[in-house]
Amino acid sequence: MNQKIPFSINWFFPYLKNLEIFKDISLQEIFKYSTEELIQKYKTSQNITSLLLAERFLWEHIEKNFISYKLLIPVLEKREVPGYVFYFPNKNFWKKNKEIFSQFTFIKIDENCYFYPSEWGNVLKIFVYLWKKGIKFFSAEIELNGETQIESIKNYIEFAKILDFSYLSQKAQKSLKNYLPTLETKKLREVIKKFLKLPNSVLLLASKNKVRKNLEKEKIKIIKVFEEKNVLFLLRCSDLKQLISLFEKSSESNKIGILSKKDWKKYGNRGLSPLILLIGAFEHAKRVNNIKVKIFEGFTYHVIGDLYYEWKDFGKALKYYLIAKNYTKQPIELALSKSAIYYTFGNFDKAEKILKQELCGCKGEDPFIHYNLGLIYLKKKENEKAKYHFYKAHLLDPENSIFREALMNCLWNLRECEELDNFLYSLKNLSTKEKIYLGKLYFYKKEYEKAFKYLKENLTLKEKDGESLLFLAWLYLYFNKEKEVSEILLKEAENILSSEKIKKIKKEFDLEIK
Repeated sequence: MNQKIPFSINWFFPYLKNLEIFKDISLQEIFKYSTEELIQKYKTSQNITSLLLAERFLWEHIEKNFISYKLLIPVLEKREVPGYVFYFPNKNFWKKNKEIFSQFTFIKIDENCYFYPSEWGNVLKIFVYLWKKGIKFFSAEIELNGETQIESIKNYIEFAKILDFSYLSQKAQKSLKNYLPTLETKKLREVIKKFLKLPNSVLLLASKNKVRKNLEKEKIKIIKVFEEKNVLFLLRCSDLKQLISLFEKSSESNKIGILSKKDWKKYGNRGLSPLILLIGAFEHAKRVNNIKVKIFEGFTYHVIGDLYYEWKDFGKALKYYLIAKNYTKQPIELALSKSAIYYTFGNFDKAEKILKQELCGCKGEDPFIHYNLGLIYLKKKENEKAKYHFYKAHLLDPENSIFREALMNCLWNLRECEELDNFLYSLKNLSTKEKIYLGKLYFYKKEYEKAFKYLKENLTLKEKDGESLLFLAWLYLYFNKEKEVSEILLKEAENILSSEKIKKIKKEFDLEIK
């Protein structure tokens, strides 16, 4: 057929066969033939009617690259389906973003809400596309089953909106339980509404202990309170100094974050969430050893960016890192984080520019700046620059195994074998990974007995090196004459390396192995 069919439609077929309309046909025949081919194949058969009805049924549930939620119901009746729900507030989103529309199929829940099953793969590409384009959207990682109601799916989106998430991962959902005493959207919206409406309002988040008793003792008005592992208060208090003094004098080891109405007006006029600013203040207090109370301040934006980064919402992390630029007390760490996000987005020029700004002569050089620049230059195929920065990172912190491994890997991939040999010779007490690189060097030199001795170290690692496994497979086959072991190692290597990579290695080292 010439009409475009979503590539994911076959995923539904095993679950549709129980529907009455599909019982008398072969699912493999659906959308297989053109009209002319159907006439030729079925001219003496009545089965064509059943096939055409089945195809018509599917077309009624397919709209361009969207598949109706109704087709997902038979799947959910059989099993759970993990995935991602997306909400796009802009009704013209699909018209303006045909690029993503042409690459991915979505299950349409309603006009603005869509579901993408995890097993369809490449979801990071969807997120990166949306983040890079600066598109407003909300999403959440969820698991659907036969009992799931549409309203409960949308509730995840509402929760993401309340806390300013573009991507609410399961990791974030689990982590937020360690901050907020309730995750009920209705209660959280009520707290926000009253905080924004009341004069002299204060949001306070604290680890439990005797916070409430202390507040009541000082006759500070409590408007709302939610208690669990932590306590969330909505207060009316015009004297913040009194509030801070109350907790600093206390012998309790509480950590407390505060967002006052005054600070919200100063920092929150950017379409931000009061609750995420409060969580940021609480996390800020937790990260500083010698304080109990932290009122939201500009530097807290950096802390919030770190939280979003940990939660894998790179779009929002970047948003808060950019706001934090004028407030941060850790410019190098901020540069590293922003650069890492642009690196993830594939914007290597932007990532490079951010890091190079931190290498001016007035600042002390940071090894991680050089290390990350090395990674960027590898992606840009500027290998000599990459090598230079990996060397710099190592020289600034010689004991860091990450920097040593990056340098060794760079030298090996460039086949700078003499340099690699000299580098390994300069090291004392080689680590397992360093011994493996020494084994690779000996293999390159065709000193196979020595190569075998060191490459065997690879077998002790949890995450094995595919190239070393390939070398070992060849050594076991031709030197140890252990074909079965060789076959096992070759299979392991094939699970790690692409077929193109294996072909390239075999050609370079003249390895005959199957």
